[in-house]
Amino acid sequence: MPPPDSKSRPPIYTVLVDVVGWTMDRTADIPKSQRFTFGQRLDNLALDALQEAIQAIFSGDTNRKLESLGELLLDLEQMQALWRLACDRRWISQQQLLFISGKLAEAGRMANGWRQQQAAKLKR
Repeated sequence: MPPPDSKSRPPIYTVLVDVVGWTMDRTADIPKSQRFTFGQRLDNLALDALQEAIQAIFSGDTNRKLESLGELLLDLEQMQALWRLACDRRWISQQQLLFISGKLAEAGRMANGWRQQQAAKLKR
């Protein structure tokens, strides 16, 4: 299947690309003693979320889409928890936490809506 052009990609793709870039920029500023554990975990979760979205976009199988979207929602929740912890440790500001929380919530709403749509397809 040919890759969709940028106009046909779901908006969640664009949001998650932004999350990945923002995450990588911020984890570079985490103290060196935690960068390769905590920072790398955040980077990996962001990349995993994007990967799950891409798998859902390209999958023709509704069950596989549901599985990918479920994994995506889990990745988003884990990132949210880790970013809150990063804010508590003062590695990011409250304003930065509000920004990334908004992006993660937006992606979560999109993924959940998409997941509900796919689940309804299975019930028909």
